[in-house]
Amino acid sequence: MNIVLRMNRVLSFILIFLMLGAAIGFLTARPAIAMDVTKPPIVVELFTSQGCSSCPPADEILAELSQQKNILALSYSVDYWNYLGWKDTLAQPECTLRQKKYNKSLGLGGVYTPQMIIQGRRDVIGSRADLVDKFIDQAKITVQATSAPGSAPEITFVRRGDMMFLNISANVMWDNAAATIWIIGYDFEKTVSIKKGELAGQIRKYHNVVQSIKRLGSWMGEETKLSLSQEDLGSGKYDAYAVLLQAQETGPIITAAKLK
Repeated sequence: MNIVLRMNRVLSFILIFLMLGAAIGFLTARPAIAMDVTKPPIVVELFTSQGCSSCPPADEILAELSQQKNILALSYSVDYWNYLGWKDTLAQPECTLRQKKYNKSLGLGGVYTPQMIIQGRRDVIGSRADLVDKFIDQAKITVQATSAPGSAPEITFVRRGDMMFLNISANVMWDNAAATIWIIGYDFEKTVSIKKGELAGQIRKYHNVVQSIKRLGSWMGEETKLSLSQEDLGSGKYDAYAVLLQAQETGPIITAAKLK
């Protein structure tokens, strides 16, 4: 009898110990779960040129922004200043075309450099650090207000070998026109020795340099799954990729994600 009672007491002690351990584990795990929740980055796009004497300050601002985890900073080199005597070695027609479409959707008179587009909603002279910070802060407030569960779609994508699998969640509240899914390939840093033009003799570093812009399709508010080959991602292999979900083609950015 005593042996049975002792065994029961031992078993009871073990059960209580396990229950306490589980409770402590649950309580300590909750903050870790909360910390894993990330908000979509603020997208800052700079249109710049090696032939633009007023661009270096904006390039430096973008370099600083590229180091911030909550910001997706992208540098687009345009080609319309090539006639000044130096052919921009990073410029691509697709970058110029994207800027022209932005200026049309924003109702602006024409293109210029350095121009920053913040979250696809407004533009600012890229060298105006005060205004850049102000508009980024405003964009953060907007993203925070629209990033509650169920209020905005989520982008997840993973790379397996030479394939990338992209998923955009459904959003039953979406009732606007089709949104465009863009994938942007970019390299972290490019160093250029400029021989001619307004910046002749300078060695400039450019950060998060866009190398490829590809339209993957449209999103209508329903869950969208895409399997992407290397060819779908661009003509080369880049340091990182970003996915932008954007109203129409160059309207407000709904959400974004980046993969290094």
